[in-house]
Amino acid sequence: MQRSPPTNLSTPQVKYSSNPDLPEFVRSNDDSFINMRKRKQPEDEITDSMVNIIEKTIEKKMNSWKNELDSTISSAIQNSVQSIIEREVKKMSLSINNSLKELNERFGAIEKSLEFTIERQDTLEKRLDEIENNLKVNSSEKRQIQMLQDKMDAMEQQARSYNIEIANLPERRGENLLAVIEKLGCVIKHPINIQDVVSIHRVPHMENTNKRPKNVIVRFTTKITRDSVIAAARATKGLKSDQLLISGTVQNVYINEHLTAKNKQLFRSCREEAKTHNYKYVWIKNGAILVRQTDTSVIFAVRNEQDIKKIKSQN
Repeated sequence: MQRSPPTNLSTPQVKYSSNPDLPEFVRSNDDSFINMRKRKQPEDEITDSMVNIIEKTIEKKMNSWKNELDSTISSAIQNSVQSIIEREVKKMSLSINNSLKELNERFGAIEKSLEFTIERQDTLEKRLDEIENNLKVNSSEKRQIQMLQDKMDAMEQQARSYNIEIANLPERRGENLLAVIEKLGCVIKHPINIQDVVSIHRVPHMENTNKRPKNVIVRFTTKITRDSVIAAARATKGLKSDQLLISGTVQNVYINEHLTAKNKQLFRSCREEAKTHNYKYVWIKNGAILVRQTDTSVIFAVRNEQDIKKIKSQN
């Protein structure tokens, strides 16, 4: 009689799991096998549970790794973007600082330039004020000087109020000017007595280049005699040298008031200006230069160079 081998308590019992991969015929023909699988079903549940736990653990771990990777990537991207932003901001800040520094330097230069300009302007204004004050003083002095000059010219012209000036009278060696003036009285039909003549002589021209005969100055005893001779001479139009018994080439002879050098120049300029602007009359009366555009125009006097402008304004 066979006996079961004794159970060794010290030897662990080995459990064998079922094999699901047995052939179909074994599973179909052996009911004991089916019964055995039915007995083994709790172990499959344990295995599935463990698989589920492992899968969940793996999935959790994978999710954890994914989260860590996402966080790492996000952190890396954020750090990279932050680094790029910080670098660009630093560049921009440096550029802005340089620009601001340059602007500050330019503003400083402009401010210095403005200060210099303001100082120069103040200096110029002071100098202009000084010049204006000097001009006011000079203008006042000039007016006074001009007034004195005008008075002197008037006095000089007044001193010649007894004189006539004979222009373009031919010169002869050993000429007798008294005989000429007597003959002049006969020609103009206003007899001139020798007693009415204070002096008679020739005067040199102001310009040495003037080749015309020297003018003859005749001074009478009274202004009335002078004025009468001039009026008679103007009434006798076209006075000629041969009428005065002067031999040689016949010349036109002119009888005028004796003007100062200043008034002569002024009279010459006035005639040129009047001719330019088609004025009809320019003449001398009592030392004053008178101008008239037409027979019906207003007569006005020319006393200085400024008055010559009246000729233009009247045109």
